Amino acid sequence: MNNREIIIEIDKITSGKNNIISFVRNNEQINFPPLTLKPYSTISEYNYNHHFDKEDLIKLNKQYPSIHPNDTNENINIWAKNIKAAFKQLIQTGDFDRTYNYHGDKVSVKYIWVK
Repeated sequence: MNNREIIIEIDKITSGKNNIISFVRNNEQINFPPLTLKPYSTISEYNYNHHFDKEDLIKLNKQYPSIHPNDTNENINIWAKNIKAAFKQLIQTGDFDRTYNYHGDKVSVKYIWVK
């Protein structure tokens, strides 16, 4: 079994719409596994590239309670500000880092917040 490390640098988190999140580096959306872009979201009615939609946020909430979809009438700008801050905190503390088993190899993915 081989071990591999992938480092993904992030300097911005965006929200194009309610329940839509994207990660950016140098003004470009990141499109590198495991952060591959989705071209549209049926559940969030969004037809542009993004990383996470409402369905993803629901799944992430099970492991990261600070990450949640906007299921209430919370103002979208307040929700987006809070979710971006929560993701940034997870990245900065290393809590968002993951290790995957990929075809028998261990792949460690480390996310770095770049100023």
